[in-house]
Amino acid sequence: MRGARLISWGLPLVTAAVYAWLAVWMGSQLRQMAGGALPFDLRVTGYSLHDARSYLQALSPAGFTLYQGPAALADTLFPVLFGLTLAWWMRPYSGAFGMVCVMTAMSYVALDLGENTYVQRMLTAGPDWVSYADVTRASALTQGKFAAVALGLVLAARQSWRRRHP
Repeated sequence: MRGARLISWGLPLVTAAVYAWLAVWMGSQLRQMAGGALPFDLRVTGYSLHDARSYLQALSPAGFTLYQGPAALADTLFPVLFGLTLAWWMRPYSGAFGMVCVMTAMSYVALDLGENTYVQRMLTAGPDWVSYADVTRASALTQGKFAAVALGLVLAARQSWRRRHP
């Protein structure tokens, strides 16, 4: 029971701390370093080739360094932690519904890590060489990531409610 309590409190707290470091701290820095434009990872509705090129043109050299270094590291750690947190919140797993819960958490992790791959490709290419294909894939993965988060939170809330009201 003590281990479950530690996971129930510790895992979400560590996940929230990494998220605050990534989205709030580094996200605000990246936004400043790009003239106020949101980083790709925080654009819920996605972005076009024009949006991507505009962001990459506005991003300062220090912004490129931050996005490709510490932000990339944090954005590799966060999806794994958040996927584990979602999976923990969605327990217990049984039947087809349990499989939907597990697949939702795993899908989120895969979508976010895939998004990260294409964002790094766009950053490496730069504003003049970024491809339509990479932007389209990155944007679709970003939108999918947020859809998986929304579904995961709904499923986690349902399971949490069912654990308290059997």
